Amino acid sequence: MPLALRRAAGAAVVLAGIATALWMTFGGPQHWTEPTRFWRLPLGLTVLGLITGGTWLMYPDRQDPPPPAGNPTP
Repeated sequence: MPLALRRAAGAAVVLAGIATALWMTFGGPQHWTEPTRFWRLPLGLTVLGLITGGTWLMYPDRQDPPPPAGNPTP
């Protein structure tokens, strides 16, 4: 996947996670009844996963070449 597309997708995922977290904080879940209020924890963990996954998409691991075997680092 091209880096620009990957970063755009990552930014969209992070924004979706932040929007959902803000909705959970200031929006509907305060008025949920007993059975539905138990969905707050899984939804919050999903939001954390969205934000983490989005940052992973925006900043992928580097593919640096391994150091040469004959030269130990000081």
